[in-house]
Amino acid sequence: MTQVSPSSISSDQIKFWSENVHNQMPESIFKKLSPLTKWDRDYYTKMISKNDFSESPNFCTLAKLSCSSEYDDFKTVKQAYAETKVYKNNGALPSQSNEVDEFSYFRLSIFREGNKLHLSDLEEKIPNRAFLPQEIASKISISRKNIRKIFPNSYELSKSSIETTLSYCNAEPMKGEIENCPKSLEEMISFSKFALSKNKLLALTSQSTSTGDFLIKKIKKFDTPKIVACHEVYLPFAAYFCHSVSSSRIYAVDLVEDETRLSVNTVIAICHMDTSRWPANHVAFKILKFSPGEGEACHWMSNIDLAWIADD
Repeated sequence: MTQVSPSSISSDQIKFWSENVHNQMPESIFKKLSPLTKWDRDYYTKMISKNDFSESPNFCTLAKLSCSSEYDDFKTVKQAYAETKVYKNNGALPSQSNEVDEFSYFRLSIFREGNKLHLSDLEEKIPNRAFLPQEIASKISISRKNIRKIFPNSYELSKSSIETTLSYCNAEPMKGEIENCPKSLEEMISFSKFALSKNKLLALTSQSTSTGDFLIKKIKKFDTPKIVACHEVYLPFAAYFCHSVSSSRIYAVDLVEDETRLSVNTVIAICHMDTSRWPANHVAFKILKFSPGEGEACHWMSNIDLAWIADD
């Protein structure tokens, strides 16, 4: 990874990671570290605290935010989670796709070494934005009023995507789940520690997103009673939708080419063992052909998802 200046916020973010997370920071997170200096952080924290600050081209460029480009085609949370949510807005989802990928859900039975499987495109295409320093992020609430006030141009350009994020982040959590929308790297790690009741974490990510038919070389099951899944959502700055995942198992699966046996990638899979609370029209039941509570539903994690588990 590229060296960072000790005067930059990124050096603090890396230090916080190393103090709380056992394994190396994945590239998907490293490229979101803040380029701001500590002087920049202190200056803009004071400006936002005055309640009369709004985005400027200089601030957006310095902080590596997405303020001037339109972005309205992002599905904030993969269908695996989106359709299990219960929304305040009459239970309706902000957006749903009629397209169903028959390989997006599968059963535990595919996890056999040497088994052949089809891996769909796991790459989420979303503009790269940096995390805000936690001092600035703590001054911003994920509400329509606050986002429109601080990021008026960004909101108008990407209204649909931002409104979808607001819907997820302000909805009631599913029964038995703890949810949060962290606005900084530190907040995401702190929430995961709280939800897992642990002080040291492991971060799991899918290493690459090759698509096609592959063979399973190796399967690793993580013996953990609790999982926190975090999915990137769209705001002008890097933000995530995180939730505790109960009655679930998590696996790292090494894949190889069918003919050459050359290594392709390692992908992370989550298997939800209890689907009894999922709505009957969930896309998983259409693909797997059973009803709520009759079986487990597994899915892969995308290139920008993170799964947090305790480092035991």
